Amino acid sequence: MRVLLIEDDMATAQGIELMLNQAGFNLYITDLGEEGLDLGKLYDYDIIILDLNLPDMNGFDVLKKLRLAKVETPILILSGLSDMDSKVQGLGFGADDFMTKPFHKEELVARINAIVRRSQGHAQSVITTGKLTVNLDAKTVEVDGQRVHLTGKEYAMLELLSLRKGTT
Repeated sequence: MRVLLIEDDMATAQGIELMLNQAGFNLYITDLGEEGLDLGKLYDYDIIILDLNLPDMNGFDVLKKLRLAKVETPILILSGLSDMDSKVQGLGFGADDFMTKPFHKEELVARINAIVRRSQGHAQSVITTGKLTVNLDAKTVEVDGQRVHLTGKEYAMLELLSLRKGTT
């Protein structure tokens, strides 16, 4: 899964990078809103994780500009701001979810998986294609009910193809 992280705090970015790499995600990091805006428009990510307090521009502005540019990539706001107004404003501007810092690794990974799954048109965490079953939560694959052991890269490719089945 391809993730764009727009986060100015390097310690936080490195922590998230470690968490998401362990979960098998491919992470691209920038600490600038303008660069994140360009990357979000230019490349195809499965999700964008956006901090609101960026050095060059407000995260809300990044969010609004991405949505005005018709970027439909799901966006998860991850911010130290925990007030209700910020949450309502972020969701109103087009964010798909809002998490406050500090957070637990398991919750972040679960939310990313759920948001991406729903954005790809899958409400359930299990995708079945013919005799092939991919469990996105357990990261397991079965064929005819028999478990298939895959490497991390093999699973990542199969997950990507399963999430995007029926699209060109």
